[in-house]
Amino acid sequence: MIEQYVERVHTGPAVLDIGQGVGALVIYTKEELLGQEIELSIKGNDEKRIHTAIHERKVNGRSIFAGLFLALPEGEYIIWVHPSSEVTIVSGSVAEVNWRDIEVFVPSKNHRHPYGTYEQVPGSAARDLLPPRYRNGQTVSAAPMGTAPMRYDDDGQVAWNEMWTSYCDLALAGGPSHRDTLLEPVPPDEVRAAREDYERVVAEIERGLRLVTGLPTVYSEKLGWVGLCCTDEAMALWMLRAIVVENVCVRREGTVLYLPAGPTFQIGKEIKNVVTVIAKTHHYWTEHCLG
Repeated sequence: MIEQYVERVHTGPAVLDIGQGVGALVIYTKEELLGQEIELSIKGNDEKRIHTAIHERKVNGRSIFAGLFLALPEGEYIIWVHPSSEVTIVSGSVAEVNWRDIEVFVPSKNHRHPYGTYEQVPGSAARDLLPPRYRNGQTVSAAPMGTAPMRYDDDGQVAWNEMWTSYCDLALAGGPSHRDTLLEPVPPDEVRAAREDYERVVAEIERGLRLVTGLPTVYSEKLGWVGLCCTDEAMALWMLRAIVVENVCVRREGTVLYLPAGPTFQIGKEIKNVVTVIAKTHHYWTEHCLG
């Protein structure tokens, strides 16, 4: 039985119920996720989720922060966080996932709409994700934003830096998330099977990111990702937290943010999604948060 979260330190050993066809999972996290509930589901059955909370536990005299799934049927699982995570549960074994050195955003269990619970973002007050006009308790507008039409330069390339009359048109709190479903990187095998198309997509996303931010990009050695170099870690952390509420997968390594890419990404769809969320969040960091 998975116990409910209470504010206490767990000192006793966990009793695992593993054996033939059943394994277990332990997820190690930073202290910032204490009390957060982590959802898990078998691949292909997204709606049937189970959850457990992150507790503080004493092990050999020191504190660790972890969530335990004590009995899971063997198989492939999705952990419902951003960036997305997957794990394989093996019969009679305990799988381990380590988030102690990475930034992880845990959506609200009861309200998965990304604008429902800003307090779920670790280490950040809700107001820090909002434009200044919304930071004093004013109601966040639910009015949907219009889709910006594609614009092209004289050479026929997309003029990413001319897509919006004002970047404030992309208000962070100006409506629903940019996407209805999570945009994720494509598995490496799919990239290798269409490498030429993938390189074309990466080049266009990189070009778009440079045009809307003026920041350098970096080619990712991990297939399925495009890197954007932030000026410092504070900027990278803020933008990461703002991007995840837009339903675009993102991960961070130091000052570099990595956004998804895939060989089937289309210019007016997935490529535009990635460039748009960066244009939007970069504008708020440079023009509002720093001002």
